Amino acid sequence: MVWNKLDYDTRQLIEASTYDRMAWQEKIFATRKSLCQQGYFTGHEARLLALWNLHNAEASAKLLPPLRSRFAEVVVDEAQDCSAADLAILQLLHDAGLPLILVGDPDQAIYAWRGAEPHALGNFAARLSHTPHRLTGNWRSSPVICHLAATLRTGQRPPDTSVMRDEDIPVLLLPTRFATSGSRHLHSPTGDNIVDVFRARAEEYAIEAKDCLVTAYKYATLPGIAREKPNTNAITSLAWARTTVHTTGASSDDLARACAIAVRTLFGYWYPGETGGLDRIMAAHRLSAGQIHRTAFAFLYSLPAPHKEWGPQVWQAMKAWPPLPGAAPQGGKGRPAGKPTLARSQLATGVRTNIVHQLKGDEADGVLLLLPDLGSVQRWATSDPATDEVLRVWYVAVTRARRLAAIALPEEEIDALAQLLKGRQVPVRVT
Repeated sequence: MVWNKLDYDTRQLIEASTYDRMAWQEKIFATRKSLCQQGYFTGHEARLLALWNLHNAEASAKLLPPLRSRFAEVVVDEAQDCSAADLAILQLLHDAGLPLILVGDPDQAIYAWRGAEPHALGNFAARLSHTPHRLTGNWRSSPVICHLAATLRTGQRPPDTSVMRDEDIPVLLLPTRFATSGSRHLHSPTGDNIVDVFRARAEEYAIEAKDCLVTAYKYATLPGIAREKPNTNAITSLAWARTTVHTTGASSDDLARACAIAVRTLFGYWYPGETGGLDRIMAAHRLSAGQIHRTAFAFLYSLPAPHKEWGPQVWQAMKAWPPLPGAAPQGGKGRPAGKPTLARSQLATGVRTNIVHQLKGDEADGVLLLLPDLGSVQRWATSDPATDEVLRVWYVAVTRARRLAAIALPEEEIDALAQLLKGRQVPVRVT
């Protein structure tokens, strides 16, 4: 077990348990073995099992004939996202006589953390065929966006052909003073919030806010809720959790963490005399995970917005909330103490926001890419997308746009990017 890789809530539950780490480890491996015996595997485990079966002569002799008879060919979409294990499996299937068709865009390979590398896909594809068929029609974006995207991909290839659109809305470059909080990035010429300026410019081209998208490489750059800070008191954590469940577009990880905080709060009040952690309480009272998470989410969603004197309101809500089976509150035990430390308020933008990695397959009429780091234009001009994943992330971002692409970057970088794009026949508007 890699204990330091466990999330905060899991560590808290284990440390509060009466079991030591060795007991937990034995239980974890026993549970994993039981699940595998029932046919439940993680994606990684499924890949390893497939590789073992394809390498094992006896297993592959049983496995391959049905595959060959059932499938005339195997088509792999989004092939640029294949990991090394994925490619190894595909190679073994190909060696066994199954025809393969790979469809992908190596310039959209943005999952290096899981072993998806453009050069590995290129080498694999070259072994399959020396004459790949290039797809050059773009069914999403305008010609201007196709030209912009071409500046961020490998091989100096000509822009794709825009099949569906003939608009010539230029790329907008927005001089920006970036702040530590995503909701406080300001438009340098006017001092207005940068997302408000983007919305106003989009409306000039008859693009409504609901058809816009704001994206960045990191969550911290985006407008929206603040990330939870570790080692905060219970009432502050609960305030963060309540804000999270009321935030459109909150990630599944944040929602799960928010519910875990609410469960910990409610259980501290409902089951104050019970020890052994969440697992023992659930087992003792026959509570399902789904039951407690539905309760936690509903409780959080019902709470008023956090403020300095929020604690008494939370306490009244806890006492009034229908308890789960076996609950036995003991007066004020479990009451969250103190006042919440509130993050600076995050302004509603009226525009969808998400990091680029969460937008694969998504699109919008207008897209704003936030580039807060100095040196971004130098990187754009000199780095090779074949080896620089950040450029590929930017490529994915701008290719989400159908009609309008906008880029916000530090005001001292604006002129350099404008000259770079104009030199590559990309119409721009600095505004």
